[in-house]
Amino acid sequence: MMCCCMWFADLLAVPKHPYAAMENWGLSVFVEQKILLDAEVSSLSYQMELTMVVVHEICHQWFGDLVTPVWWEDVWLKEGFAHFFEYVGTDFLFPKWNMEKQRFLTDVLHEVMLLDGLSSSHPISQEVEQATDIDQVFDWIAYKKGAALIRMLANVMGQPLFQKGLNDYLLSHMYSNAARNDLWSKLSQAMRSEGRDIDIGEMMDRWTLQMGYPVVTISKNQSEQLPTHYITVSQEHFLYGQEVRNNNSLQWQVPLTVAVGNTSAVCSESLIWINNKTETHRIGQMGENTWLLGNINQTGYFRVNYDLQNWKLLIQQLHTNHQIISVGNRAGLIDDAFNLARAGYLPQGIPLQLIGYLPEEPSFLPWHAASRALYQLDKLLDRTDDYSLFSDYVLKQVASRYHQMGWPTNGPGSEGAILRASYQTEELQRELIMLACSFGNKQCHRQAVAYISDWISSNKNRIPPNIRDIVYCTGVSLMDEDVWEFIWMKFHSSNAVSEKKILLEALTCSDNTFLLNRLLNLSLTSDLVPEQDVIDVIIHVGRNPQGRNLAWKYFREKWDVLNARYGEALFMNSKLISGVTEFLNTEKELNELKEFIQSSGVGAGPALPRALEIVEGNVRWHRLHRRQVDQWVGGSPR
Repeated sequence: MMCCCMWFADLLAVPKHPYAAMENWGLSVFVEQKILLDAEVSSLSYQMELTMVVVHEICHQWFGDLVTPVWWEDVWLKEGFAHFFEYVGTDFLFPKWNMEKQRFLTDVLHEVMLLDGLSSSHPISQEVEQATDIDQVFDWIAYKKGAALIRMLANVMGQPLFQKGLNDYLLSHMYSNAARNDLWSKLSQAMRSEGRDIDIGEMMDRWTLQMGYPVVTISKNQSEQLPTHYITVSQEHFLYGQEVRNNNSLQWQVPLTVAVGNTSAVCSESLIWINNKTETHRIGQMGENTWLLGNINQTGYFRVNYDLQNWKLLIQQLHTNHQIISVGNRAGLIDDAFNLARAGYLPQGIPLQLIGYLPEEPSFLPWHAASRALYQLDKLLDRTDDYSLFSDYVLKQVASRYHQMGWPTNGPGSEGAILRASYQTEELQRELIMLACSFGNKQCHRQAVAYISDWISSNKNRIPPNIRDIVYCTGVSLMDEDVWEFIWMKFHSSNAVSEKKILLEALTCSDNTFLLNRLLNLSLTSDLVPEQDVIDVIIHVGRNPQGRNLAWKYFREKWDVLNARYGEALFMNSKLISGVTEFLNTEKELNELKEFIQSSGVGAGPALPRALEIVEGNVRWHRLHRRQVDQWVGGSPR
């Protein structure tokens, strides 16, 4: 543990609470869905989520309770640390889950960079002058960006020094308050004790007092004057909207790790500090077929771009021998490429070419990064005429690995159940089944329907817990109204909290707009659906292409009721607003959103301006880039 003292907090489950959990000192309170576990029916991902929520609240006994931030502007000092250590702590308990080195990338880093690449983002340290400002500092920027910056700092310092500095910080300020400068000074002292003179405060102020993050572009030096072992590195503020990039005055102190590699090996990496807009650095000797790779294992909070020739070499490397590049960097390359293309920094074909190697990819993490990026694209394209070109392209990437992995066989209580497959294998299998069923693989559909039919006829649920949500949703979308009624009935009769949640979400997968409308009305006007689940129902109906218009219309009509009910809850309102708007992508929908903000959007905080920027970005993407993607997936890849 980080401190000389130990506490044991009691854990209390409650049926209703405005937040998932609360770290009261000695008695942490959890909403039932975040702590009650039924090992027979709960999936691995549900068990993982519960573990992390409990670890998060226990971490708060130190970060937040033992040492409390002086003022609300530094709320990330407690939330960022608790969010970072929930991965470290869960890693300690379940090393095979590989949380800190792998899952952190897709679930924290990639997710918060989507938000922080918007011009409506804000610095992680925000001024708080009145009580109404407080709600706004509790958002994913505080939690996830806080955690990502702490991870970057821990990697720059090295684990032993980072731990020493943290220990001093907690001991010096225990039972009291601390500000970010107190932390920086203890970490700087720890560095100096080893003869490393880095001013942590000066470095970190750039990351905490400025919004956003940089895109760092690395290119081999093409000039005649300099030999080939020099590279040029430039940084600029990464933003999704091209028209807001003119004022590019922001600069960071970037700890950039760079490796040089070729088809057979990666040479040793080096750490370069980038302080200016553009710099030239000496690196190892490079030939024509040598590629560069930046941000090793994605420990830094920034995106990396390269010259097109280097992208081609990296794509070639992945296609010939992907294992030369680490799992974390393979996932990072996928996420960076899709987001750089979405923001117009790269041609649309680069990320699609990049993931052409996926049929050979045996690891969960790159598949997870790719499926998140593909679902983003899917929601932009799923109501277009050429959608089948895209879905066929995805199915082609998925088919061979999906057939090779098959379906899990060890359902709950199945006779002679085989030993559980490893976590990574189970999660990859789940990811592939989800992609195959979502994008229309016929064999996947048949298997899901067979499972549901067996459950209905035998009244025994033999569906393996890890894939129940996928099977339920696929069954509801493909089968008739009787199946919807069957799932609705099971939702009411089930006592397992995790099972109720996925049964309810499965009801939103129907193609029948009458049933979707019925569900929306029932969830808000009756007590059949728990209050904290109503938001998920509306969001999931909106994710269904058949339900997008319904959810959007319903949200606007019921805004007063929803805002009165959830407006006070820090995360719920912004989760609802972003959930029903993030996939709107037509001019008509954009105008409807503008009208809604004008007439009703008072008091919704920063969620509505952010939603507006995202929808404007979706419409712009359609205008500028959609044709390129259609041509690429429809023609021969170039």
